[in-house]
Amino acid sequence: MTRIYIDDSVHERGKFIISGVVKTEKDIDIQIAEILIENGFDKKTDEFKSRLCSPDNPAMIEVRKQLNYIIRKDCKIGLIILPITHKEKIGIETLKGLKKIIDNNNFGEKIEINIDENYFKNSHQGMKLCSEFGLDNYSLNLEVDSAEKKGIQLADLVAHTCSTMLLEELGLINKKVKAGKGSGYDPDLDIELGFELWAGLRYNFLGEIDMERFENGDGLPHNSTEPFGLYISEYCNRRLTKKVRNTFSEIYLGCIH
Repeated sequence: MTRIYIDDSVHERGKFIISGVVKTEKDIDIQIAEILIENGFDKKTDEFKSRLCSPDNPAMIEVRKQLNYIIRKDCKIGLIILPITHKEKIGIETLKGLKKIIDNNNFGEKIEINIDENYFKNSHQGMKLCSEFGLDNYSLNLEVDSAEKKGIQLADLVAHTCSTMLLEELGLINKKVKAGKGSGYDPDLDIELGFELWAGLRYNFLGEIDMERFENGDGLPHNSTEPFGLYISEYCNRRLTKKVRNTFSEIYLGCIH
């Protein structure tokens, strides 16, 4: 069965909302529960939240590290972007984007969809909208607590990570980090945070390699994410749309060292 998890990250200064879409064939809820327990958390009441990762909470930072490993190993990811001015439409726009992503990928017929709380007024409204978008033939868990459906915690991490990348593209943050050991660069080299985050996720974006360009063009492999794993709401203005596409629509897959 294909399992899909969705959660959002809202950014006032960037004037956008990103919903992270995580797709997997594995039962990652069990893996996440084990990670929480290993790091001293209660698997029933505690959960990973990106906003809780700080120097004062090293255990949560370690959880983030291990969740990133699950994403890289067992998941594919997509993004749905909406301007914050249309926040009230997050449920409808998310289902539009999800429908497009499902239609453009071969996920099979058995799909379980898990969406975090506050996307709809209530689960009944969400079910009605799913029916309108032709998603009611799948197993639906709407307005779900992410402590219960733990895969949603991965979607939180994806949404937050990609939001940081977009904030950098918008010129709203400019943070440097050390390349570190095993990066292929001088460990003490200062690199842009957005680049480091992109490098860690670039192989996981849902998309399709442009083979014609690869074979006849510049010879460099690029993953095109639209419409396979990227949905930009029609409500996004031209500037936001351009910045989103600059950041996510074409993912370079070749050597970066």
